[in-house]
Amino acid sequence: MAINSIARVIVTVTNLEASRSRWAQAGFAVSEPCEAGAMRIATIGAGAVAIDLCMAASTTQSGPLATATARGGGAIGWLWGVDRADAANPGDNTIELPDSSGASTSVHLDEMLEGAFVGATASSDSLEQRRDALRDRCGANPNTVSYLEHIVVMTPSLESAISRVEAIGVPCKRIREAGRGMRQAFFKLEQTVIEVVAPSPNRPGIWGLAFMCEDIRRAVEVACTAGLQATEPKAAIQGGMIARIVDPIDNLAIAFMQAAQ
Repeated sequence: MAINSIARVIVTVTNLEASRSRWAQAGFAVSEPCEAGAMRIATIGAGAVAIDLCMAASTTQSGPLATATARGGGAIGWLWGVDRADAANPGDNTIELPDSSGASTSVHLDEMLEGAFVGATASSDSLEQRRDALRDRCGANPNTVSYLEHIVVMTPSLESAISRVEAIGVPCKRIREAGRGMRQAFFKLEQTVIEVVAPSPNRPGIWGLAFMCEDIRRAVEVACTAGLQATEPKAAIQGGMIARIVDPIDNLAIAFMQAAQ
């Protein structure tokens, strides 16, 4: 099983319509909801990566989805795009997601990092094909977001995190001293960076998502016009510009970025 991409990010929500409205305020095009197993799901296209907003249809559901729902929602993990995905065995950590044809498919999640669960889905299409399919399904993002740039994960031990991610064939690209005793490790697949930060001062797991925009000032304008608070764009450490939605969306810190010109 060779990992070639990050295909989907799974975000647990407690009220799907309210969540869809909130992401739309932030300038994202959100698909109509669909049913998959015991969940209702709506999707955002971030380049070739799908952001799945998932609401459990049953209060008896267990596993990481139920745990995240109990604390008010949040991202629980992502699916690697792989050349071949094995069939999932039923269990507490198995969820149903719609595949590219809209049919329901079972995905098993493993806790790769504390609070961050990963699974796998077959992905043989190119980045461009997956991006175009998501745009056809969800529409173009009014905030000009063109791809998912960062997934930020907080974890207790950086060494353990690096070892576990590299063990499945995704190499660490670099390590950075972040100050105040914190360090960051960076992994990258296609356009998306997984930024692992340790030691976590708070609950471990996925802390936030950063999205690359074609026009960051347009992204801020769309969000503010819709009633959200957003910071003014400023210079980013890695170059280019960055702005943030002030309040989290579904317990996720959301940032907009624009590459250096």
